Amino acid sequence: MKKLMLLLGGTVLLGACATPATHVGTALFAQTQQPVMATNAPGTKVGRACATNILGLLIQGDMSIEAAKKNGRITQVATVDTDIKSYAVYAEVCTVVTGR
Repeated sequence: MKKLMLLLGGTVLLGACATPATHVGTALFAQTQQPVMATNAPGTKVGRACATNILGLLIQGDMSIEAAKKNGRITQVATVDTDIKSYAVYAEVCTVVTGR
């Protein structure tokens, strides 16, 4: 029983390392979309750029606005949002850009 409790406790502690902060707080499991910026420009194209976090040990990816613009072939930005998915030991944060 002690080993099981240590394993569960260690999992929770390590899981918290891969949990990104959101506007609504931090949780072991989360899926939110958060606004960053909006303009009056119309937005018909969508570009995404993501970064991942595994156990708080390995973080990789380019989630910049420029990368999202390039991926969506966008020259004029209408909106910028952040899409966050967090599952205890794995997290993905994406910048989502709309524009034309």
